[in-house]
Parts: sequence; structure tokens; C-alpha cells
Amino acid sequence: MLAARKLGLMARCVKQDRARLDRAPLPAIAADMTGQFLVIGKIDKSQPVWRILVQRPGRPPEVMLHPDFEQCWNGQLIFMTSKASFSGEMSKFDFTWFIPAVVKYRKTLGEVLLISLVLQLIALCTPLFFQVVMDKVLVNHAMKTLNVIAVGLVAATLFEAVLGGIRTALFAHTSSKIDVELGSRLFGHLLSLPISYFQARRAGDSVARIRELENIRSFLTSNAMTLLLDIVFSFVFLGVMLWYSVKLSLVVLASIPLYLTLSFVFTPVLRRRLDDKFNKGAENQAFLVETLTGMDTVKAMAVEPRWQQKWDQQLAAYVSASLSTTNIGLMASGGVSLISKLVTAAIMWLGATLVIDNELTVGELIAFNMLAGQVSSPILRLAQLWNDFQQVGISMSRLGDVLDTRPEIEGKKNTSTQAHGGHWLRSGFLSLPP
Repeated sequence: MLAARKLGLMARCVKQDRARLDRAPLPAIAADMTGQFLVIGKIDKSQPVWRILVQRPGRPPEVMLHPDFEQCWNGQLIFMTSKASFSGEMSKFDFTWFIPAVVKYRKTLGEVLLISLVLQLIALCTPLFFQVVMDKVLVNHAMKTLNVIAVGLVAATLFEAVLGGIRTALFAHTSSKIDVELGSRLFGHLLSLPISYFQARRAGDSVARIRELENIRSFLTSNAMTLLLDIVFSFVFLGVMLWYSVKLSLVVLASIPLYLTLSFVFTPVLRRRLDDKFNKGAENQAFLVETLTGMDTVKAMAVEPRWQQKWDQQLAAYVSASLSTTNIGLMASGGVSLISKLVTAAIMWLGATLVIDNELTVGELIAFNMLAGQVSSPILRLAQLWNDFQQVGISMSRLGDVLDTRPEIEGKKNTSTQAHGGHWLRSGFLSLPP
């Protein structure tokens, strides 16, 4: 057990049912009646009497008949597996892979959220300033009040600009640190992958998958986090709007199902287009990397014209896929913009009607319209974020091809024979005859 631990393996000794020996996961280590260990490599059940391939320390592999093995075996088996393999089988790559890096900088990210909260409070106060100007200052010609409000509005604007700059700087600094940490972890995992992984994939495909890390990190640490706060504060704005006018608030609320319907219509199409765009982009990158690394062969075989033709065809296919994706995105954005403008027109018409009927003041209408913009902006960003989420979903599946691959066993990197606790273990694989 100690030897397995030093080799980076997980080991467990069990009492194996002799009648179910053929169902035991192999290879495994068995002990004979004298306390000596041997490796069970394979059980051949094609013959009436099973044949068992075993290997003892310092001896070549040998085949034992099942009755002979039963006589010398004490009934115990030791199973081993690598910790990396065990964890790889139990878990798949998902957003939890990013949590340790994000949690490490939770203090800075918390400061960013606090600044965002203050900015939202400033945004809530601005419409109230305009309401006071329209309903109190202009009606009563209160110049002193106007001056006070103007100074307060300028101060709030400057404060908002400074806080916005600080938030952007903190975001950029923290994102850079997270990028370094995630990139280091990803590269370390890449180096630990077996050589068969790289032999089965082109270099350009792996490069394209690794580059998807930036898209996922950006989504998690910037767009998603700030939008979550914006959506929460939208309910605060909505409560204030209901206090102003229930009828106008219903107009704003009626637009939300339209936004959701638009997202559900365009999401499947956009996801397919993004997937196709990524595949063609990865194909181009793989072709370019292989051409550059094998330029000697290209020159020696004089296949430049054929390579140029193939590149032009692949590039045209990628541009076509990219254009199709852009068109779908523009159609979705155009639909969102159309709904937003229709809601604004409805608010102005109904609001003017309420002002004429003395159910609402001019200042309250202007303040409500500004608050409606604060509510609709997160909805518009949410629609854009949904498109980004589709891109991140593609990026997650591509990057998962790298991170879901089990790394090499740590002990496998050293193929020398070592002694642990008086018993000899070889950190390699047993070669079995067919």
C-alpha cells in the first residue's frame, strides 16, 4: 500500500470470491500462500480449463492453469488505480473547474460588486433629480433649488465616472490574474496528457480548443457577474416604477415575454451556426499550423498550387459560416431593438395620456421613462448574454475534449524498477500476448 501511495496510486486490498475471479478488474496483484506477490494480467476463458497469465517479480510472464492457481492463491487481491484516473472518471469538465480561481480573488470581485451597487444607486437618483426640476423648479421658478440640483447632478456624474473607471481597472487587473492561473493549470494538464492524445489530433485542433479558455473566463468574470447584479436591481427599479404608475409598468412587463420568445426562436439556430463556425475555424487553423510546420515537405513535393486552392476553399467556407452567424445575431439584435423602441413609443403615448388626464405629472413621466431604460437595458444585455452563453456552451464542449482526457499516471513517467517495503513493483504496463 505504501509503495502504491509513493507511485501516486490508490490501492485497496479485498477478499475476492474465488468463483467470481473472472469478473475482477485486471490487472491486479494477488498473494500466494507463502506471502509472495504476483500480478494477474489476463484470464483466458476460451478453454475448458481457464488459463491465467501471471508474472512474478524477477521472472518472465507465465501461464498457469486455474486449478493450479487456486491451490497457491490465498484469496486476496490488491486493486490499484491512479488518483488522476479515478477523479477523471468521477467528474467531467464543467464550470466548477473555474471556481477555485474565481474564489481566490473573491475579495476584489466583491469590491467590484460593491462599486456596481453604488453605481446602480446613482442611476436610481438621477431620474428623481429630473422629476424635481420639471415639477418644482420650472413651476415655481426656484433658481436656488435648480443650482443645488445642478451641483448634485454634476457631483453624481463625476462620482459615477470615477467609480466606473475604478471598476474597469479592478476588473482588468483581476481578469489578468485569473487568466494566468487558468492558463497555467490548462498547460500543466496538457503536458500531463499521454502521447496518444496528441497522435490522434492535429496540433491546430488542440490550439483552437485551448483558445476557448479566454471566452469562458470573460463570460464568467465580467458579463455574467455584473448582469446578475443589474437584473436584481431591475426589480428595485420596477418597484419604483409601480409606485409611479401601474399602467405604464404593465407596458414594460408585457415586453418581457416578447424578449423571451425572441431568444427561444433564435437560440437553436444560433447555436448550430456557432458550432459550424468553430469547426471550420479549427479546420483552417489546423491546416495552417500543419502547413507551416511541414513547409519543407510542401516545397519538396511542389504542391503549393494545390495547397493554395485548398486554403482558399476552406477560407471561403469559414467566411460563409461566419457571415451566416453574424446575420443570425443581427436579426436577433434587430428584433430586440424593435421591441425596445415599440415599448418606448407605448410609454410615451400612454404617459402623455395620463399627464393630460392629470394622473401623472410631466416630471414623473420623464423619470418613469428613464427608469424604464434602466429596466430594459439589463433585458437587452440578457438577450446578448444568452447569445454569448451559446458561444460559451460551444467553448465548454471544445475545451472539455482536453480537460476530460485523463492524464498519465504519475509513476508512469519513471519506468525504472523500484523497491518499496521489500516488494518489487514495476511502474509500467504488462504486455499481454493475444
